[in-house]
Amino acid sequence: MSTRCPLCTELSIQHLFELTKQEVGFHDFPSSAYYKHHKSFNDLEQSAIKGCDLCQLIIHAFKQNPVEEDQYFGLSSQDETMSMYEKAKSLEQSDVKIALTSTYPYRDNLSSITIMDTLAVQVGGFMNVDYGDDDVIQLHYEIPVMPLRLVVPPDQPITLKNVRIGISELDSDLGSQENFEIARSWLQKCQQCHRCCQDNKVPTLPTRVVDVGTPDNDFKTLRVVHSHGSQAPFVALSHCWGGRIEPVLTTKTLDTFTTSLSFDSLPANFRDAITITRKLGIQYLWIDSLCIMQDSRQDWEVESKKMAQIYGSSTFTISAFVSERSTAGILNPASTAGPPPMSVPLTMLSEQGEARKLKLEWRHPNDREDLRRLDMACVLNSRGWTFQEFLLSRRHLIYGRHQIYWRCRAGQESAEAGILPEGDKRAHSVFDDITAVLDASNASDLSAKPLKRKDLFREYYSLVGEYSNRTLTFGSDKLPALSGITQRLHASLGARYLAGLWSSDVRNGLLWKEETQIARHVQPYRAPSWSWAVTDDTIQWDGYTTDYGQGPYDLKLVEAHVEPKNPSNPFGEIMNARLVLRGRTKKLYRSEQVFPKSYFPGPNHEPSIGDGSWDEPVDGCSRRKGLDITTALLYIHEVDDVGDDAILSVWRQYDWVEATIEETEIQPAYFDQKNEYLALLVRISSEENPFKKDGTVAYKQDDARLMCLALRRVVGREDEVYERVGMLWVRADQWDVGWIEKWELQTITLV
Repeated sequence: MSTRCPLCTELSIQHLFELTKQEVGFHDFPSSAYYKHHKSFNDLEQSAIKGCDLCQLIIHAFKQNPVEEDQYFGLSSQDETMSMYEKAKSLEQSDVKIALTSTYPYRDNLSSITIMDTLAVQVGGFMNVDYGDDDVIQLHYEIPVMPLRLVVPPDQPITLKNVRIGISELDSDLGSQENFEIARSWLQKCQQCHRCCQDNKVPTLPTRVVDVGTPDNDFKTLRVVHSHGSQAPFVALSHCWGGRIEPVLTTKTLDTFTTSLSFDSLPANFRDAITITRKLGIQYLWIDSLCIMQDSRQDWEVESKKMAQIYGSSTFTISAFVSERSTAGILNPASTAGPPPMSVPLTMLSEQGEARKLKLEWRHPNDREDLRRLDMACVLNSRGWTFQEFLLSRRHLIYGRHQIYWRCRAGQESAEAGILPEGDKRAHSVFDDITAVLDASNASDLSAKPLKRKDLFREYYSLVGEYSNRTLTFGSDKLPALSGITQRLHASLGARYLAGLWSSDVRNGLLWKEETQIARHVQPYRAPSWSWAVTDDTIQWDGYTTDYGQGPYDLKLVEAHVEPKNPSNPFGEIMNARLVLRGRTKKLYRSEQVFPKSYFPGPNHEPSIGDGSWDEPVDGCSRRKGLDITTALLYIHEVDDVGDDAILSVWRQYDWVEATIEETEIQPAYFDQKNEYLALLVRISSEENPFKKDGTVAYKQDDARLMCLALRRVVGREDEVYERVGMLWVRADQWDVGWIEKWELQTITLV
């Protein structure tokens, strides 16, 4: 039996809780409101050697925990494989401090906290002084904080001043009766108490559903049924296929499946989804590969249009967050986890003076799990189709590796911590206005939340940016996998859908670019060059600003033509598309020449007028291999054969290097001679409304950029059409109205 050292014996959860009233630290360790433990890390280690189990736990955690770069600001190359134990042993100042904190903070104040679940162990002093924005001094410890979790039995919660102490001990069997009772309580509370999640109508079943049976027939029934428009609650499954699935619904298996479906023949994900549906007392389950005929393109096109209805009206969606393939299973992924966490017992007094038992435990960082980590790293959130499944569903029962979670329009919960604070959500995954549209069954449902189109467009561009970071097994699904959302948005936006863009905001919609450098246009054809759907790279909009109306120099949409593959589904795959645009153009030359960052090409080395982001591949101007170069810069360049200035694009080397003036002269030999380029002015981007009451224009020169597309004439076509090959922007201090008025006004067909 261990003998606890005096410092650990006197460690009091109640005292640590009282200290949080003076100062609470979530992202930073408290500056003074902490418990002073051992005077040095060596003293801590000696106490562990002598048999103190709590000191042994801390030492074990430090030995097993690597120093992480995102936590330790002074990480050097030799520290990359260093453990926190080794780092702590090397410190000159190594006093040990302990504070009570929370894994689930919203704001840095105690009043917003519902649970205090972590003992934070901090060793040593500050590393350095860092001057951040506005010269604010930021102090960083030489070593990261070590988190140890407080764990209590699920049926014996502990509270102090209405704050829960510790997380609930988890049942590692996700298919246990205890976990199903937790899930049932979440669903029941949501249905009865969450007005924002309620839809009082009994949903119409999808075309086909899996009948999992009822308690009355001992769940013996398992078959695919045609709903014929009948109404009943049902569950939907959101999962990763991860390769070929057997068996699936086809024209050949349809008759067999509608008679009887063999439970044992199904992949593990489907068996588990059926079990979950039965345990929560619902008869019908929708699974894509069992409810859409996989050998019928016609059936797929019909059913894929109904995704908004299916996921939007399901009682809840089973989200298999960590199941990488259909055969992996949903209910027992913890079997692949590491050893159980090391823990020691603790005792504290409740507010009623009763002695209560709890544990202090440490998990390896690779074995820790919460909803934030799952959101950012789980396999389900990397897939394209599951993005709209997440947004369209009102409720999610989420299965991680170690525990279950609940997410609905009212909030989110976890088996270990209960209700999670609003701030724990990923900010870029919350699309409040779009969600209101998706949940509305009719126009009157939206009256309680007045929506502005500019806010919907802003959220839509952010939504597409996040969606573009996901992968699809079939690239042709790029537009269909978002069609459930775009179909529902159509009426609220009051615009025609144009292969991912919207006719009433086409000027902003055209101004997408790849997140870093290159947006490769995919083959075979699936979208026009002007649509973000033309690339599999991550895209973003460069500072969406409200469209204040048609400006005198802004692009005009003259005509739009989109031919969908299925005429009845304008939100799915397309055959071809074109835009006819009228706007101002400037001759554009592209060069492969690379200039040092420290030099500016052009007469007298004048500064650049802006920047660019080129799509790839582009004939004749591919990026040079072996050079670390950044996006194209733009310069005004005199071109003799046009008798006026033009825009020249060059590459700029990222690193600062020395070069002679001769080495930075413009070399016409590097110009692309094969292709004809144009810069097309799309709009003038300004943070404030540039239009005066008298109709004149007064752009603020300090923030008004010229936003342009880089166009290339399509070679080999008799008609004069162009394709987008990049985006360009001219800085506010490099243009004036007189220069813009010299640009040629043209009508351009863009394909």
